[in-house]
This record gives sequence, structure tokens and C-alpha cells, in this order.
Amino acid sequence: MPAIALDDVSFSYGSRLVLNRVSLHVSTGERAFLTGPNGIGKSTLLKILTGDLTPDSGRVVSGVAPQRIPDPESFGGTVAQFLDSALAPFKELLLRFEQVTEAIASGQAGLASEYDQILARLNALDVWSLDSRVNETLAGLGLIEFTGSGVNRMLVTLSPGQRARLKLATLLIIRPEVLILDEPTNHLDGEAIDFLATVVKNWDGPVLATSHDRAFIEDTATVIYDMDITVWQELAKVDGEEIVGVYRNAGNYTDYLAAKATARERHSQIHAEQQDEKRELHEHRHKSMKIARGGVRVETAVGIQKKFFMDRAAATAVKRTRNDDVRLERLAQREVRKPRHYDLEFPALESDPGSGLAVSARDAAVAGRLTPVTFDLGRGEHLLVTGANGAGKSTLLNWIASGNPPTTVTSIGTITRDEPVGQVPQRLPVESDPGLGSHTWTNGVGEAGKGVLHPSMWRTPIPDLSAGNQRRAQLAIALARRPAVLIIDEPTNYLDLETMDALEDALCNWQGTLIVASHDRWLIEHWEGRRLHLRPVRQAVSKRD
Repeated sequence: MPAIALDDVSFSYGSRLVLNRVSLHVSTGERAFLTGPNGIGKSTLLKILTGDLTPDSGRVVSGVAPQRIPDPESFGGTVAQFLDSALAPFKELLLRFEQVTEAIASGQAGLASEYDQILARLNALDVWSLDSRVNETLAGLGLIEFTGSGVNRMLVTLSPGQRARLKLATLLIIRPEVLILDEPTNHLDGEAIDFLATVVKNWDGPVLATSHDRAFIEDTATVIYDMDITVWQELAKVDGEEIVGVYRNAGNYTDYLAAKATARERHSQIHAEQQDEKRELHEHRHKSMKIARGGVRVETAVGIQKKFFMDRAAATAVKRTRNDDVRLERLAQREVRKPRHYDLEFPALESDPGSGLAVSARDAAVAGRLTPVTFDLGRGEHLLVTGANGAGKSTLLNWIASGNPPTTVTSIGTITRDEPVGQVPQRLPVESDPGLGSHTWTNGVGEAGKGVLHPSMWRTPIPDLSAGNQRRAQLAIALARRPAVLIIDEPTNYLDLETMDALEDALCNWQGTLIVASHDRWLIEHWEGRRLHLRPVRQAVSKRD
């Protein structure tokens, strides 16, 4: 039976250790996901399994048989030629089957065994339904325009997202025994993600994937391998055990979150108990040293009595301190480190937001971008804006943030809002963004990053931060304005799973007025505030007289 297995694998990029003694096993029927912060080595591990990287030590027990899938980025032909190249082994197998069949029919002997082997292989690969599978998969991943005459499109004319989807479709069409997916939902809309989830859940062999799409993980995962193993290591230390590499959690994303939350709570409890025990032992040891001085009896005794009391006090003190030292040594062997804090802590509001309206829209519309929308948002309320691409979510948020409609196109209606406004756009920061400027751009966010960005990065120039930390910096800058209204477009963009969950907790607990636009299915499904769904733009808006 096919499987995915690594045994004690380590890998470094130069002097930086990325994977340390990783062992994992994914059996047939299991759908495993790798989780952990960006840069922890998830994609590196997948490349080792596919043979694109060689580990420094350890071994790949069961990996992925090489698939001859061309790279759409460098392929110079049409969609049809790309698919023909990728599916060539299937057609070669089918051609050989036809040749063997004809040879047997003509009376040639000794081919029965080969005939049976090829037939079994064709059935296993379901080559008989290959043409329908190609069309079904292309349509399912939003590439229906490349079926029929569309297969003659040149790959060079495709967008990066279309090329990525075409490569994913080809992999699914080939149906390898072992499926490896690295961020497969990138460039997919909701319908395409649902199609992919159905395919993955019905996959016969083992599946190992990475993803930032929590809803996709929730829907498909049976096992999660956590590469951020700190909390698991600390708990194992208490029992005198060791955990390296990855930690295995059975179940879906909800199960994983619950298990890790319990582990963190237990870690914090053990740390607090151990620190109390350590303080008590040190206090006891300090009292023992006082005993060694003999107390009042030594001070008042003379002669041989004084020596007797001093010897007895010293012996008692030595016995007690030795016992304390032994207990401190044993405690040190199982002492856990202080828990790391994953929470984002937004600054508290300086005053109660009070009552009344924070935002009010009346028939606000933009030609070709935003259909008329009317709503009122009270102070302290949270609003989630959803809608398909092109429905005008960013247009609406930018209008609210700036206080003015776009000037390059026709608009109608009005939007009023409280001030000041803090805004985090969908994209990463640029120097001209409000609240940035040349000083912050080159010297970092400073103490404005408190609770949002790690202190070690407060003085780091914005361009030198990772994408995830640039996103944190944007949040810090927006919150530093002490906004009456906070607007965030696609808040989970660029963040790892851990930070997404922490950010959503912070947003939920923030008492200010909040407007968020998002495609994130997990965020949408778990949103507890008000909602506004924008309809697609169907026709231009005319300016009122």
C-alpha cells in the first residue's frame, strides 16, 4: 500500500537548521496537513518528499514517484500540447495495450502476462475515463474556457493564477498514488475550493498538504502535523520524554485548535506551579541557612553547650539544604520554559465609544464598481463586508476610509463617518501610506508595535520585515491613530495560521467600531458581528440630478 514516510530527517540552508529530526507517516486514506509559522520549513519538507531536495541526514522511506509534469511558466506551447506532454505516459501505456492486444489476436504467444499487467495498470489509473476526467477537472478548477476549442490557447497568454490552476488540474488528472499539495487553494474561488476538497476527500492514497485556508483544512484533514512543537516539547519534558521534528494531532483543524489550546493551558499551569515550588524551595533553603547559625540558644550558650548547639544546627542545616538542593536539581530537569504569548493585544480605547452612528451610507454607488448600498453602523459595532471579486468591497472600504468617493469615475450617494479612521489595505505597505512616512519606513514602527509586533522588530525598517510582520506593522500603525473607526481589507492576508487565529480573537474582543472585508471562509463562518453582502455590479451608475 502506498504511504508517505520520513525517518529522522534533518535539513539546513547553509548554517540555518530548518528541519530537525523530522519523522512522520501518512497512510493510505489519511489526509495530513503541515502547520506552523511561515518559514518553519513546511514547503522544504514537501520538496524533500518529492525529491527536489536531499536531506542532510535521515531518509525518505516512502515519498512521491517523480511525475513528468511540465512547468506551465516555461512551457511554450498551447494548453492542449501541455496536457498531451503531461499525459504522455498514459497514452503510451494505452498504445502498448493496443499493440499487445493485436499481437495476441494474431496468435502471438507469451504476451498474456504483459497483457494482464497493462490491463491492471490501466484500470488502476482509470485511463478509460481520461478525456472526461480532463474536462471535469478543468471545469471544476475554474478553467472551463480551456475545454473544447479553448485548448488551443497559448500558455503565454494565461494569467499566473490560470497557469497555477492548470498545473494543479494536471496533477489531479494524473492521479498519483501519493498526493502532495503545497498551498493548493491559492488562486481558487469558493466553487473551485469545494471541488478540490471533494477530490481530496475521495483520494484513494495518502495526502500531505500545506494550506493557509483553515476552512479547507477543516473540511479535509484527518491528521495535522504541527511543526511548531515548543509547547509539546515542554509538556514532554515534564514526563522525562523528548519530542523532536513534528507533533501529530489526529482530527481536523477544530480538533487541532482544541488540543493546542489545552496544551498551552496545561503548559502555563505547570510553569506557574513549578515557579511556586522553586520559590518555596529557595525560601526553605534560606531558612535552613539561618538554622545553621544556631539561633538564640547558640547566642546564649557557653563552652561545650555552645559547641553542641552549633554542631546540631549545622547538621540539621546540611540535611535540609541537601534535600532542597536535590529537589531543585530534579525540578531543573523537568522545568518548563515560560510560555510564549501568541495573542495580539490591541490598545484599549481611551474612552467609551458611546452611542450614535459611527458610519452612515445612503445609496452609495460607483459606476462599474459598486451597486447602491445603504446601511448604518453604530459606535462599537463590528461589520463584515463580503461579496464576489469585483463586487466593490475595496471600493466601499476606501470611500469610508477617505471620506470621499473615487474621483476618476461617476458616483452617487453619500457616506459619513466618525474620525479619525485607521485603515489596513488589502496590499502590503508602501511608504506613502497614511501613518508611515520616511521615518517609520526606515526606522520601524517603534513602541506603536506594542502588543502587535514583537519588540525585537520595532526598529526594523518596514521593507526588511517578512510579509507577515509587515501586515502586523500595518495593524500597529492603524491602531496607533487611536481610530474611531478601524477598517481592514482582507485581514488574514499574509499571516500564518497561528496569527490568523490570534488576530481574529483580538478583533472580536476590540470594543471600537470595526469594518472588515474578507474572502476567508473560516473568518466568515465564525464572524459574530453584523454582515453586509455586496451584489455584483451589473451596470453603470448614473449620477443623480
